Parts: sequence; structure tokens; C-alpha cells
Amino acid sequence: MLCPIMSKPNGQHTEMEGKPSGLSAATTVPPLSNFIYIYDIPRMEKKRLAALLEVNNKWYELGEKQMGYSTVELDSTQRCCQRNNRSPAEQLLDKWGNYNHTITELFVVLSREKLYNCMELIKRYVDPRYHVLIKESASDGRNAVANMATFSGVNNNAKVPNGHRAAHRLKDGAADQKVNGGGGGAAAAAAAAATNDKSNPTNSKENSPFANELADLTSLIPKISYEELTAATDNWSERNILGKGGFGTVYRGNFKHTFMAIKKIDYNKVKSSEAERIQLQQSFNELRFLNSCRHDNIVPLFGYCIEKEPCLVYQFMPGGSLDKSLFARRPASPLTWRERMNIAIGTARGLQYLHTFGDKPFIHGDIKPGNILLNEYKQPRIGDFGLTRQGAVQDSATVVSRVYGTRPYIPKEFYDRRELSTKVDTYSFGVVLYEIGTGLRAWDERRTEKHLKDYIARAVQEQMHVTQLADQSLPMDAEALMCCFKLLQVGRVCTADDPKQRPDMVGVMWQLSAA
Repeated sequence: MLCPIMSKPNGQHTEMEGKPSGLSAATTVPPLSNFIYIYDIPRMEKKRLAALLEVNNKWYELGEKQMGYSTVELDSTQRCCQRNNRSPAEQLLDKWGNYNHTITELFVVLSREKLYNCMELIKRYVDPRYHVLIKESASDGRNAVANMATFSGVNNNAKVPNGHRAAHRLKDGAADQKVNGGGGGAAAAAAAAATNDKSNPTNSKENSPFANELADLTSLIPKISYEELTAATDNWSERNILGKGGFGTVYRGNFKHTFMAIKKIDYNKVKSSEAERIQLQQSFNELRFLNSCRHDNIVPLFGYCIEKEPCLVYQFMPGGSLDKSLFARRPASPLTWRERMNIAIGTARGLQYLHTFGDKPFIHGDIKPGNILLNEYKQPRIGDFGLTRQGAVQDSATVVSRVYGTRPYIPKEFYDRRELSTKVDTYSFGVVLYEIGTGLRAWDERRTEKHLKDYIARAVQEQMHVTQLADQSLPMDAEALMCCFKLLQVGRVCTADDPKQRPDMVGVMWQLSAA
């Protein structure tokens, strides 16, 4: 079926395939065992959770200390919610949930802030093994939650049947949540306590489940001592922080008279064995894939450290991320149209290499502007390979155990059916092309069409001219309009709903290069 046409800059038209569709949520209520991600929490329960977090601005501390958001981001969220009469705590939960964080992860970070009353509210969706994190001193909070449940007519403290006890395990390098039968709550709590016991030798970092695999790489990747990295970052000085994430911080360091980016995993933020396993797996993924895949458009790995707090050392990219270049309020120098096209072509070149250099493709799994880094000449390098997986021979779709990545960049077949192929990266890249061309974010609550893909689909239906879609912060001429048109045209093909209709990244690279 042919969609309506988008006007070319010169008044000509082009026809593009693919029926536009929004991100519709399921209307039926799933079983309790299917409540895995934060966005699965029922709306009214999320509102009650947000109300508890807004007491004494606990949401702000949670976002800053545990979720990795800066005070600038949190202040902006608060101001925006005040203007729109919305709950900042609910907005924070939605924002963190868009990165596919699970209810179990939320449960763990709430425990670090001793927000036991909030934990009581969502514990029915969490494996009983984690209930031990709720301390006995939380009895007052439990009463408060019980009162809220009585007021709403819903008992949120209902016990999860043993037959629906979720068991967390790793499969194919990612967290897998499945329904598992048997076992009492007390036994599960005792097992969790034993697992988290610092004296348990099987829980030590030296006895990491990936220790053997890491040892295999020591002869291939330079090992750098923790003391040298501490000196390179001026004792992990805050002024050298480049960014923060859920499990660690990235610093700029000067090692051997060379600037480098050093990602340090913070074990103070990884207090459950499950979270530690996930982060270690992601770090091992980066070591393995970056070591085996070297390309001009992929961030090179310079070394690693497994002493004290594990660290990965990368090439320093002085241009920062594409996200900051596109969306910073006061960018140092806005990207020109030619620079934008070069970034798109370079990123496509890196992705097609990932997909084709081996017998089986490497699928990045989290392509977005924040993971496209720029050097001093605005040349792109793809970074953050923590979610990378190896695909199947001939790139046939593989059903995986868990959806991961960043929600606005995830296609429907992966989000709904967990079908993973290189076409997931193609879709994500198409959304990035939309962002590069329009200067708009992939997801914006203030837009009528919150997802940028839906916004472009409406523009196509209304035969909107490309000048109305192009980033208005840049001057326009004939060359600029052709660049923008090509970015949006290729982005449209990449984001086709049917993965079979999306081109492979080699074809995408050639289409962009022909602009």
C-alpha cells in the first residue's frame, strides 16, 4: 500500500511505502507475572507511588542519587510539570521507564533511599527474594500504604501466589524474567540474604561468573591499574565527569599524556547480585565486541581494569554526543547541514560494518543520539556496546528473552514479540535520521504526536513541504533542503512497520552517500 507523498524541495514528489502507525498500548490487563517493566505498573498504582515520592521531594533525591539524572535535568522537569500541572515524580518514573528499567530495578533503588513505604506499594510485582530489602523499621510506612489501599478500594499488599513467583536469571547475556513455581517466601528471602552476604566467596568480584572470559581477553586488551586511572582522573574528580548512568560514571582522564574517557562501575549503586551480574555482563559485552570489531566509525577500546571498581577505557571524543549537539539549549556551534549528513553517513558506515564483518551479524541494540559520539572534526563513532548481541546466520529473526534498548527507538516487532535482527538497528537509525533532520526529539510529551515517527507520518499524509519539517534553527538554501529531504526520506524507509520492508544498512549507507 502506498502512503501519501511528501513534497520534495523542488516541488516534485516521492512515494514511500509503509503504513504509519502509533505506539498503541494493549487494552487488556496482562497476568501478574507479566508486570516486568516500570511502564507495566497500573496507572492508578503509579499515581499513588508518585504521591509518596513527592513527600519531601523524595523523587528529586531518587533521580539524582540513584537514577543518574543531573540537577539541571531534574529542575527542568519540575518547572515543566509546574507549568503543565503534572506530577514531577510520575514524570520521572515515566522517563526512567522509557529506558526499559524493570520494576525490580526500581524496587532496588527505592531500598537504597530507604523508601520502604514505596517498596510496599509495588512489592507484589517483585520476586519475593527481594522482599528482604524492606526493613522491619518500615512498619509505619506499611500502615500508610494500607490506608491508601483502603481508601482506593484496592489491596496492594496482596501476596503473590507461589506459582507466580518470578525468578530472575541471565540468558544470552541479558536479564530474563520468567514465571517459576514452588518455594516459600521465607526460603527465598533466606536465599537472597545468603546471596547478598559479603562473606559469601561466590559473591566476590574476584569470583565473578565472567572471570574466566575476562581472563581470556587479558592478552588482547591492555590492562591498566586502578591507581593509574585514579591519577588520570585527579582522584575521580567531579570536574572530570562527562556523564552518569544507572550503574556508573564516565570521567575524562589524562593517561600517558593522552585524554581518554573512563567508565567506572560504581558498586555502591550495584547492591543486588542480579544487578551486579547484569552490569558485569554488559561490561563484558563491551570488552568482547569492541575488541573484535575495529572500525573508523566505532569508538575504540584502549584498556580495562578489574581491580576494586571495574573500569573500561575508551578514546576520548571531544565533540561529545550527537544528543548534546542537537538538543543542548546553548550548543557551542550548531551542526551544519553538511555536518549532519556526514554524521548520518558515518554512523551508517559503522553499523553496516557491525552487521556484515563476521559470519553472524553484531546487533548494537541501542542506537540513539546519546550513543553516537563526535570527535573534534564532527566525525561520528558508535559507542556503548553493553547491549550488543550476535545475531543468527543469514540475519534471521531471533526471539530473545527480554526487550532492551531505549523505548522510542524500538520497533514494534521487537517491543511486542521480542524478535531481534539487524532490522532493529535499522529502525533505530531511521528515528535518529528524523531527529537529525528536524531537530526534534524522538519522544516529546508536549507534541500532539508524541513519537516523532507519528509526527512525520502525519506530515506525509498532509503532504507537508520539507521546509516545514526541517530544523528551523539553521539557514536554508537549496543544498540544505536537499540534505534534509534525503535524511527524512531514508528515515521513512528505515522505520517501515514491516521489518522486511526496511533496507539493510549497506543499502542505507549507499542511499545517504548518493545525496
